[in-house]
Amino acid sequence: MRTVLLIASLLLAPLMQAAHLRVHGLVTDHNDHTPLEQALVRVYKDGVKQAAFTTGAGGRYHVELDNNAHYVIRFSMPGRVTKCFAVDTHGPAWEGDKAVKDLEVEMTLFEQQDGLDLSFFDLPMGIARFTPMTGMVSWNADYEQRVRPEVDRLMAEVALRREQRALLQHNALASATGR
Repeated sequence: MRTVLLIASLLLAPLMQAAHLRVHGLVTDHNDHTPLEQALVRVYKDGVKQAAFTTGAGGRYHVELDNNAHYVIRFSMPGRVTKCFAVDTHGPAWEGDKAVKDLEVEMTLFEQQDGLDLSFFDLPMGIARFTPMTGMVSWNADYEQRVRPEVDRLMAEVALRREQRALLQHNALASATGR
């Protein structure tokens, strides 16, 4: 009898799914927010790469996450700084709940800067918590407050370098045309 119950529970387990999370959004250019085609999206579940794919024509991506796992979703593109965010899906769930909750996240990528250490962006830019039982998603505000000053500092440095590069290009063009 015990064997029959075990086999029945194994066969029915896939039918008793709980609410799970679908993460989707756009990968865009930091400056003008135009969609970035062919951005690489890598999905890590509990530290192991589960999927890798590129965004399409509209810069869109979507990933369905299993419950009871820790995810890191990384976005990269040649010549741009890699960024990521994390999602924790651990928690109790209602048996038989097949609901899908949506979380939209836009990830902006900006150009790498020669001579500027931007490895800080290897850290998650945000950490979300999904509770399967309630379907609620919350962002870790304390974490965001801790990383925000360094993000702001680095982005100000990136903007300054971009302005300096544009001024140099303008001056070079003016010299070449005799203006």
